[in-house]
Amino acid sequence: MLARTIQKFSAVAQRGFAAAAAAPVKNANPDELRLTFASPDTAVFSNAVVKQVDVPTLAGMVGVLANHVPTIGVLKPGVVTVTTNEGTVQRLFVSSGTLSVNIDGSCQVLAEEVLKVEEIDESAARAELDAAQRASGEGSEVARAEAQIRAEVAEALIKAATNQQ
Repeated sequence: MLARTIQKFSAVAQRGFAAAAAAPVKNANPDELRLTFASPDTAVFSNAVVKQVDVPTLAGMVGVLANHVPTIGVLKPGVVTVTTNEGTVQRLFVSSGTLSVNIDGSCQVLAEEVLKVEEIDESAARAELDAAQRASGEGSEVARAEAQIRAEVAEALIKAATNQQ
């Protein structure tokens, strides 16, 4: 019985799945930053070559350039700034999501919601902030936590709309 168990484990060890996953990926140009920036309903950038991406994460703002060290992060509500190779700057608000900088020089920003900063309705964000602040003191623990999240996003929307980043 012990011999059969050892045989099964040795067969699993010979598969080499991890070795295949860790194989280096060849980038056509390692000095390029290739960005994919999307939400469930919008692809803002799809494997586009850009100069720089600045992303708000729970650990702070992360600036990503070509040849950046592989990184993962959790997005917090705020403004993602994308600078193209031509020098144009695009500012987009994200509510939450993930950042992934990969060993092959690619970067993925996957957000739950994306909105152009110039499309933010400041008065609606202020109304949402007031409603969320009122709701954060009442109801169940879950309802209060949800209200605090709504307030955090509304505050970030107001900062983005008024350029207070």
